[in-house]
Amino acid sequence: MRATGIVRRIDELGRIVVPKELRRSLRIHEGDSVEIYVDPKGSIVLKKYSPVAQLRDVASDMAESLSASSGGVALICDRDMVIAASGPHSEELLGRRVGRAIEKAMAEKQALMVHFSGGGDASGILASAGPDSVAMISAAIAPIVADGDAVGAVVVGTTSNDSTVGGLEEGLAVTAAGYLARQVA
Repeated sequence: MRATGIVRRIDELGRIVVPKELRRSLRIHEGDSVEIYVDPKGSIVLKKYSPVAQLRDVASDMAESLSASSGGVALICDRDMVIAASGPHSEELLGRRVGRAIEKAMAEKQALMVHFSGGGDASGILASAGPDSVAMISAAIAPIVADGDAVGAVVVGTTSNDSTVGGLEEGLAVTAAGYLARQVA
């Protein structure tokens, strides 16, 4: 763990305020859930809760099936990052932060088809991990909506400029997102 130099008092009800700077950098928003852990040394650890991450094994199997069916890349994301990936370049995509397109699909709670030319905007699906990072060029994105809240997304797409996604990939993403939503609830 790294020290932040921030000190806060606990109020009479046992509450503590997590500073705005930390919430912003950790992408913790009002209404988000956090898990509370106590490590063996007695430290209290707060971790942003991800119901989709609890399904990591199911998500990995789902990504593999989607990739095999589509012939492309399949990603399962929680609200912040890719938690399961399968297909070409999947090792490089796993753990990447979600981009604007995935955030938009989750905010609108609707499936979204996106296509980029491969230029600077290609980071719109996933946040760039550096100048030489793999970019998703074309993708079908379906939000995972459980109890009225978007808790993640399913992405079926391609990293190649030679192909784009269509109705098949959109149907696969929507079906997988519906299945995962039922597992989360």
